[in-house]
Amino acid sequence: MTKEPIPASVHLALVAVQLMFASLAIVGKIALRELSPFGLIAARVTAATLVLVTAHLLMRSRERLEPRDMPEVALYALFGVTANMLLFIAGLQRTTATNAVVIGAIIPVFTVGVAVALRKEAATLLRVAGLAVACIGAMVVVGAGRFEGGGTRLVGNLFCVCNSLSFSIYLVISRRLLAKYRPMTLVVWTFVFGTLGILPFGAPGLVAAAPHLSTKAWICIAYIVLFPTVGTYFLNMFALKRAPASLVAIYIYVQPVVGALLAAAALGERPSPSTFVGGALIACGIALVTHEARRARAALR
Repeated sequence: MTKEPIPASVHLALVAVQLMFASLAIVGKIALRELSPFGLIAARVTAATLVLVTAHLLMRSRERLEPRDMPEVALYALFGVTANMLLFIAGLQRTTATNAVVIGAIIPVFTVGVAVALRKEAATLLRVAGLAVACIGAMVVVGAGRFEGGGTRLVGNLFCVCNSLSFSIYLVISRRLLAKYRPMTLVVWTFVFGTLGILPFGAPGLVAAAPHLSTKAWICIAYIVLFPTVGTYFLNMFALKRAPASLVAIYIYVQPVVGALLAAAALGERPSPSTFVGGALIACGIALVTHEARRARAALR
């Protein structure tokens, strides 16, 4: 029995997802020229939540979240939205868009590391090796901040690492309820709780800056909401329904390359040798972890 070929539309969707994710750091850098970091995140999360809630309400067969599961979803929101986004924007303000994108590529490896630490997955040799190589790569990129921009860039790089770790924790701990609810239901409620956590930090800055924002800043905010936030979710969901998760994961290799090119073109950034070396090590770590995941799936067939 031959497998059906994966439609070209799936590959286009996955490329689009990585383009959107890669562009987030660049467009975010432009918006930060006029808006405080937490104000930008407040605008992003609030608008995205309104879009997601509206889409959910328009669904004919929407499902409800059981009240007993709400505390657990609130915990997901803490790691997946509140801490994740606040750490990312705090890091982006202090480091380069290139470094932010490269460090973000370590999420798949951190996810496996968290799963192993929580005993959700076995600690095989390849997984441990992949984790070690990718972590060394992340340290190379983070340590480069000492030489490229002093303490400020180093702190920004560390914030980006914590951002990746926070999102990885969310991906692992949310698996139980993902087996119970549809992804749309869980994402909507995660964003609702996440918005409640972010507004106290970002609402004052957003309200103060809103009357003075230029058209360019509003366009950047709209882009961040519609594409790297909402658009990536729907395109990823489209791809996951038609392709194996391993293929979806492989496309993350595109993100740091595209991000570096966009940062060079739009912001004039020039990646340092440390960023290239660290990025290559992260890619090798992802490759080892991905290979182990494929081998494990093949053994179960």
